[in-house]
Amino acid sequence: MDTAQYLPMFLAEAREHLQELNLAVVRVEETPDDRETVDEIFRIAHSFKGMSATMGFEGIAAVTHRMEDVFELLKQRSGGLDHAAIDVLLECLDTLEAAVDSIEADGSEQLDPAPLSARLEALVRAPDAEVMQAPEGVDLAAILAAAGDQRIVEVVVTLAEDCLMPSVRAYMVLAALAEHGELAGSDPHHDAVEAFDSRRIVAYLASDHEDDAVLATVSAVPDVASAKASEPVAPLAAAEPVVAEAVVAEAVVAAPVVAAPVVAAPVVAEPPVAPVEPDAGKPAAAPKKAAATVRVDAERLDQLMHSMGELVVHRTLVESLAAHADVPGLSQAMQELTRSSQALQAMVMQVRMIPVDAVFMRFPRLVRDLSSKLGKDVELQLIGKDTELDRTVVEALGDPLVHLIRNSLDHGLEPPADRVAAGKPKTGVLEISARHAGGNVVIEVRDDGRGIDPAKVGRRAVERGLITADAAAALDGKGAAELLFLPGFSTAEFTSDISGRGVGMDAVRTMIRELGGEVTLTSELGQGTMAQIRLPLTLAIMAALLVEAGGQPYAIPLDRVERTLRLADQTVRSVAGRRMLVLRDGVLPLLDGASALGGASGGDAEHAVIVRGRDGRLALAVTRLVGQRELVTRPLPADVADRAAVSGGAVLSDGRIALIVDCDAVATSGPDRAPRIAA
Repeated sequence: MDTAQYLPMFLAEAREHLQELNLAVVRVEETPDDRETVDEIFRIAHSFKGMSATMGFEGIAAVTHRMEDVFELLKQRSGGLDHAAIDVLLECLDTLEAAVDSIEADGSEQLDPAPLSARLEALVRAPDAEVMQAPEGVDLAAILAAAGDQRIVEVVVTLAEDCLMPSVRAYMVLAALAEHGELAGSDPHHDAVEAFDSRRIVAYLASDHEDDAVLATVSAVPDVASAKASEPVAPLAAAEPVVAEAVVAEAVVAAPVVAAPVVAAPVVAEPPVAPVEPDAGKPAAAPKKAAATVRVDAERLDQLMHSMGELVVHRTLVESLAAHADVPGLSQAMQELTRSSQALQAMVMQVRMIPVDAVFMRFPRLVRDLSSKLGKDVELQLIGKDTELDRTVVEALGDPLVHLIRNSLDHGLEPPADRVAAGKPKTGVLEISARHAGGNVVIEVRDDGRGIDPAKVGRRAVERGLITADAAAALDGKGAAELLFLPGFSTAEFTSDISGRGVGMDAVRTMIRELGGEVTLTSELGQGTMAQIRLPLTLAIMAALLVEAGGQPYAIPLDRVERTLRLADQTVRSVAGRRMLVLRDGVLPLLDGASALGGASGGDAEHAVIVRGRDGRLALAVTRLVGQRELVTRPLPADVADRAAVSGGAVLSDGRIALIVDCDAVATSGPDRAPRIAA
């Protein structure tokens, strides 16, 4: 079978499985008795192994197979696995992730399973591993005694979670085993199979056939998820030490549901089953539901969004034409068209929305690894994982959050001894939360660590020549936090692979600003630090105030607009050669909107727009207020974006291009220093 056409789908699902396994393994280390998580680990690992084997990636399948043997210990033990075993499992997941990356790069997995398999096998054969006990109702000692020299094989069969007829499948499994020998005992017993309503079948078979042949026959039964064959261990007296080791052979069913999905594959009905359910009079079980989700290539979503944007532009143009046309019924038709297109626009936007949990789910593993490396006890709290935002924003959010988490763990949270000495709990708390706020999403990374020390930050800034000694003496918490965003600035005494090179916070601000958002730091010495990221829900369509300045249209993001004023009704003063707008609540710099945004000076401004920039409020003088608009954003050429305080463009209904104002860049440029764009 040619599986090349399924490779993109395999890669996408493989990454999902590995991410889910990372999260589940970290979770089960914290709560070893969480049976739900243990079952989830088995389900994910089994699916991943089946997919890999079907696609021909035997190295991945072999490592995952050995990992399943270790996961089996989770079911047998109370108290879970030790820290070293979890480390080995996580190292295996990292190796599998590298293999998937290699497959995506050149089609080969580049994985030697032998070293990892040996380490996993050593965990399974550890002397403290417990031996699986025979199920209740099965006298294993009597079975082995009656068998004499006859070989007994213990076969454990697990049915699929969505199996609708467990009793019928149990009957078929026992019948399949009987083809290879004599059943010496089973759970369920063949006389009570009609009442069976579980997923696990255990049978003891007197047979000289090869285990692989027995497992192949059992695996052919529908709804069988896995089957294992092993030599049963005789029960020992309570005082005797456990010295026997069970050597397990396993066959995994590469069922079509588990393997790489085949799009539009025909559904083949199963043949009728001879045994009849005892409750034949009861209503039939509900049929299985079809898949509730469909995988769509991200590029197609982008194309759909682009087409939707074009539709919005054309709709606006038709609306303006219809407003001046005297055609009976045209107004009503336009209202219906507007209503339908707005509903379609909302639906397309919703399709692009994904939960922020897509980013959050990688952090438990990150925090676990870093806290172990730093020797710190950390409790991670994730809040608002279901908060949705645009796919493009989610994809770009990972790196900034990783920087903030590293800083919190390395610089913020103290070692356990220091926390106890300061009267704090030994375990530090790192909280990552997400919530909606109007048309934005707010993400906060908060720790209860030592906080930012303005004195320490001031001393380092003086050493680097960034501020004077007098300015350092007057430095407060807010000023110290802003200094941390300067390029190359760090308070670390030495660099490491975790932090200290001074590229973290500067990189965070740069990346967030590229997304049209802002990041701020607040801290209280001895109590902790909070980094807050505010981002637009989507980068594709934005609500903006459309204005004109210097004959050119500009769009100011609506969430940055505080209010608008008529300049004729206000007081304007000149202070040190700069115009200032005098308001009741303060004095703001008044910038010529056209020149501040890189165009030719307007000179005939009639209105002022009060906007919030990174460093505070300011006023932009504009010629005309056009009104509020929903605009489809487009990226600008790099040379234009670098030379002006704008972050993108949008096509208007009359064909002109409105530049989207970058309020943070305007705040830092000033009217006289803003570069010009040729008209």
